Amino acid sequence: MENPIIEKGIPLPEDQRSMTAYPFAQMEEGDSIFFALSPNDNAQRMKNRLAQASRGFGKKQTPEWHFIIRYRLENEISGVRVWRKD
Repeated sequence: MENPIIEKGIPLPEDQRSMTAYPFAQMEEGDSIFFALSPNDNAQRMKNRLAQASRGFGKKQTPEWHFIIRYRLENEISGVRVWRKD
């Protein structure tokens, strides 16, 4: 095995776990987002994913952010809507 080389000035990559696939950071109090249910998805599973993601994101904010999540039928499209409460 070759001896490892010590290198200086290599930037630390961003922690991918702290990034979210959802635009919660851009939401202001009272804003909401509708997520349409895809044909191969399940509403309960989608609601659970959004609840977990929004709760994790909200706990990292100071003060803590809260979200309300509800199943919705909007314009005959099933989905889940997320509101930023405070």
